Amino acid sequence: MNNKHSKNDCSKSFQELLELILENPFMSYLDYDSVRADLFETEDTYIVEIELVGYHPHHIHVSVELQTLLLVATKQVSYEQYDDKRHTSQKALREEKIGKTIDFPFLLTNKKIVGTLQNSILEITIYKNSNVTSPTAYVPIQPFFSE
Repeated sequence: MNNKHSKNDCSKSFQELLELILENPFMSYLDYDSVRADLFETEDTYIVEIELVGYHPHHIHVSVELQTLLLVATKQVSYEQYDDKRHTSQKALREEKIGKTIDFPFLLTNKKIVGTLQNSILEITIYKNSNVTSPTAYVPIQPFFSE
């Protein structure tokens, strides 16, 4: 009987967790791309972190549209192409492009937003209480240098 009670409590906790995940306004769970974004909230900021291995700041474009951050990153990837007829291989390049859309429950266009890239982690910081006079349409990505 004690076991049965424990299973009901576990099931209820799982249901509550599932509802919490599905009600999260910061992420679209129908977005099945391979780019994972983590969101953190501090007293003064929202911080979005995205792992982008092999990308440089000039490969990354982050734009702002009303309540949405749009990320597009491109890079050249080297691969070996094999010719069956000649039994030879040669190196070739292809462009790899990834994208991510993150929706927020408030307008982003009037917020101060900065981006840095350090150790393959893109960090986008959105300041809660700072309104800018000219709307933000593009977030510049700066390399992070430790001193």
